[in-house]
Amino acid sequence: MMFVPVSEIEGATGLSKEVIRKWEIRYGFPCPQRDANDERLYPKEQVEQLRLIKLLLDSRLRPSKVVGLEKSQLEALAAAATLTQRSDGDLAQDDVVSVLKSHDLGQLTEFLRRKMRHHGVDSFVRDVIPQLNVQIGDAWLRGDLKIFEEHLYAQSVQDFLQGVIASIDTGKGSPHVLLTTAPGEVHSLGLLMAKVVLTLNGASCVLMGVQMPVPEIVSAAMAMKFDVVGLSFSVSQPVRVITRFLTELRDSLDPKVQIWAGGMGAERLSKRIPGIVITTSFEAALAALQSLRL
Repeated sequence: MMFVPVSEIEGATGLSKEVIRKWEIRYGFPCPQRDANDERLYPKEQVEQLRLIKLLLDSRLRPSKVVGLEKSQLEALAAAATLTQRSDGDLAQDDVVSVLKSHDLGQLTEFLRRKMRHHGVDSFVRDVIPQLNVQIGDAWLRGDLKIFEEHLYAQSVQDFLQGVIASIDTGKGSPHVLLTTAPGEVHSLGLLMAKVVLTLNGASCVLMGVQMPVPEIVSAAMAMKFDVVGLSFSVSQPVRVITRFLTELRDSLDPKVQIWAGGMGAERLSKRIPGIVITTSFEAALAALQSLRL
């Protein structure tokens, strides 16, 4: 069997070593062997699969849809793929990755503003931003974006949503909702999106930042008379950690205060925790909001 060493894999496939390593961890493919120096060696068959995957990614298929497929499946997809070529002007208008890679923050902000004008605030937050997030995540997995560019996107969207919130938030709605994350959870974009949607639907939301310990959440809920504590958990949080935190919070918090748990991390909870409302979609959060008002 012929092998391609890791030092030659980028030239052989068009994919960087870093991207291929991400796929090994996330998707379990490719499955390299090791030489005497413990360096990766990629079998020829897997190299050919990687070449086909690169072709399909260039036709804008998502890594999760193609990485790990058998060679025959990849060949069938490649034969059926219609590669559409778009002008640079079209890309600048429609492709968030191309806009981001310009490193022009003004252009990125205008891109977001144009999308919001077209779809309206509610649909922009509930539908468009999740789609953009997927595009950015896929581009990072393909190796099309650097880490700083992904961070730049996240911060730009957060800054934009802060401006949206400032234009709609009167602070006089009901119920009164505290939004935060548990210690170790630093992602706040989901909280900002939730605040926009809940505020548009009449709630009064206070974003307390991230990484609040249980005693601080309890103190804030008591002092400011919150009706709901809303928490966001990313997929990077272990299920056991999420379960332990929510259980402790439920035991410590006034039973009259509801706890809503959202995000992809909460979606992975296989067992329901008594006293915890799972709100892993905006529809579920709005249903919980409506139920609380009944």
